[in-house]
Amino acid sequence: MHGTLRKLHAGKRGTGTTLDRFRLNEVVSQVAFAGRRNRVYREIVALAGVGPGDSVLDVGCSNGYLARRLAVAAGPSGRVAGVDPSAAAIADARRRATAAMTFTVGVAQRLDLPDATFDAVTCTLAMHHVPARQRAAALAEMYRVTRPGGRLLLADFDPGRLPLMRHPGSGRTHRAVATVGPLTELASGAGYRVESSGTLPLLRYVRATRPES
Repeated sequence: MHGTLRKLHAGKRGTGTTLDRFRLNEVVSQVAFAGRRNRVYREIVALAGVGPGDSVLDVGCSNGYLARRLAVAAGPSGRVAGVDPSAAAIADARRRATAAMTFTVGVAQRLDLPDATFDAVTCTLAMHHVPARQRAAALAEMYRVTRPGGRLLLADFDPGRLPLMRHPGSGRTHRAVATVGPLTELASGAGYRVESSGTLPLLRYVRATRPES
């Protein structure tokens, strides 16, 4: 598993890690969630509060696994945008997209999107790929594109619940991926009002709102 995870990453490019081998990443995610991935992502959609007619942004969308579920919740009158640094993943997402979905190559800390556009912004299992020193900028960008009264759902690995992976030849175990500090601090530091936080299988999450004024 450790070797597989290393192969997924195309390398640091100053703005974060890009997962170009996204198909392999899909397989690894299914294994890590032990068959619960679909249920977990349904819960993420519910926690984000997405409903008919909503405009939604998924930051770090990969090939659109979550975005497609968000689009179902938003319905035919809604729209979903996805942003990811992997051109290969975005190309695959576009092939699967409906007319109400758009996908763009880009990074969380520089969103090429208008201010106050989205009713909901989601970012799941993407923040740990953003360099620590740039995470505040990424949250500031998410805040900028969220409309007043709009919602943020931020989720990433729960460090205490990650499986331990054995390092080949050393006999030592380690965590397979980098982890992110308190999500509540990231959200509140950007200006969001934190509404709740909790855990899902392998994940912790924060629900927050951009104040109306």
